[in-house]
Amino acid sequence: MKRGVRSVSARKLILFGCVLGVGVAALALTSCALFNKPPVAGFTVGPSTTGTAPFTVTLSGAASTDPEGEIATYAWDFGDGTTGSGKSVAHTYSVAGTFTIILTVTDNWDATDQAAKTIYVTAAAAAGPTASFTMSASSGTSPVSITFDASGTTYPGGTITAYEWTFGDGGNGFGQVTSHTYFSSSSRTYTVTLLVRASDGKTGTTSKTVSVSPTGGGGTPVANAPSAEFDIQADSLGVAPLQVTFDPSKSEAANGRTLILYTWSFGDSDATSSVSASTQTHVYKTDTSSETFSVTLLVLDNAGASDSMTKTVKAYDHRPVAGFDIANPPGGHEVPPTADPIVYANEAAAITAALTNPAIWQADDVVIGNLLVIQTLPQVVPVVIRSKKIVDTGGTAGANRWFDLNGGPTVTQHTLQTSTGLAISATTPGTPSGYDKHNFSYDPEGQTWLGGVHPTWFPAEVGQAWGIKYLYVNWGDGSGRMRYDYVADLFGSNGMVLVHAYNVTVDGTVRTITMTAEDYMGYESAEFSRTVTLKTGLEGGGDL
Repeated sequence: MKRGVRSVSARKLILFGCVLGVGVAALALTSCALFNKPPVAGFTVGPSTTGTAPFTVTLSGAASTDPEGEIATYAWDFGDGTTGSGKSVAHTYSVAGTFTIILTVTDNWDATDQAAKTIYVTAAAAAGPTASFTMSASSGTSPVSITFDASGTTYPGGTITAYEWTFGDGGNGFGQVTSHTYFSSSSRTYTVTLLVRASDGKTGTTSKTVSVSPTGGGGTPVANAPSAEFDIQADSLGVAPLQVTFDPSKSEAANGRTLILYTWSFGDSDATSSVSASTQTHVYKTDTSSETFSVTLLVLDNAGASDSMTKTVKAYDHRPVAGFDIANPPGGHEVPPTADPIVYANEAAAITAALTNPAIWQADDVVIGNLLVIQTLPQVVPVVIRSKKIVDTGGTAGANRWFDLNGGPTVTQHTLQTSTGLAISATTPGTPSGYDKHNFSYDPEGQTWLGGVHPTWFPAEVGQAWGIKYLYVNWGDGSGRMRYDYVADLFGSNGMVLVHAYNVTVDGTVRTITMTAEDYMGYESAEFSRTVTLKTGLEGGGDL
């Protein structure tokens, strides 16, 4: 008989001998069943015990042991009404829920043991919107205008709030229905992508292709084709908003032919067409430090032949800078305070006190102490900050080095220069004098126009075009990021003065105040932060 293998009759005889106390040497091959040590069940779960339905786990009973013999069977109860067997198994949970997996191991003496583990399965996230669109044409001869319609987009779980298009040639569009004109001097295939956004933040996307061939077919030059050519008047680079004028008058048709269409793509998703060689003026804006735009002119003659030319325009936007100081009322460093304390009864009183006591402003991290004396409600502490306003030097030479346009509403872009007379492409504006304290915010291009007059072409908003539009402040207490209108909320020459009430429950509470500035082009500054420490006791540390 092989070791570890016993027939049923032998096991019964051994058990019988043990019960009767009969010592039968021939049957004393192993310990009797009454003294058999049971197995120990154990198993591992992979990849984890938590997942999203459908969730597949791999189970291994290799950790199970038997101190005397060997494990004969592995039986699995997956906790969802199904079972399995084998030393290693895999199982998939198709629905969400909490499931207890039980492994039962049985040794070769029918002794058993169990081990259990819990699996947590969450429901799969609901699918986002299904983006879909149709095209009025999928191919055409340049120039070809195509209409895109996304009305077939569906989302049972919510509402579609935005339709965003990229046309594959650098152009973009918005809206459920939009159109775009393609033109090319060679055969090209463009990928059109629709991204839809839902009210719950979920998105969906889909793409299709558009094939555009040049007039005359293929990429082979057409006999007697026209010649497209244009000049950029004045500057092809400058500070945004950048007005650029394009002159196509050097474009020519072959002998005996006439140019009948001039089609422009300005490189920023805008395009236009004209039947004459008229100049085109376009204004470029950017919300980054610099952006290059490819401007293409395609001309078409009366025989259907075409040609194109591309040049580039580069627009700059100098990043704004944020800064502020903090009002630190006296009386916080000694008890009783020898100086008359400024009592902050509420937020309005705090602003009034700060504006009427210029000596209390500190361009540094601040400790406001002795709150039991200087605050009437020590658990609610109004803290005032100020982002000072700089007086724009305009066209007068000065340390601010801000850009300015002199000449009034009819001025052209090429007259743009710094206040020290440097050309726009030769320098980046310097730091205004006095900014070493970092207590004011500014836009390197300036905040206002000389005399308040801006060019008529400039896309001004509320008399503004350059300058800071918003300040954003995170007060560091979980209240979120707040936006403040820089022009509307100014306190005269004091600049922007803001107050926030902190709930102080722990003595020595430290809050980090973070500010950014955004200009009218949408370019946001780097973060600037200071800390305020709120103490019911003395300030200490020499912070007066």
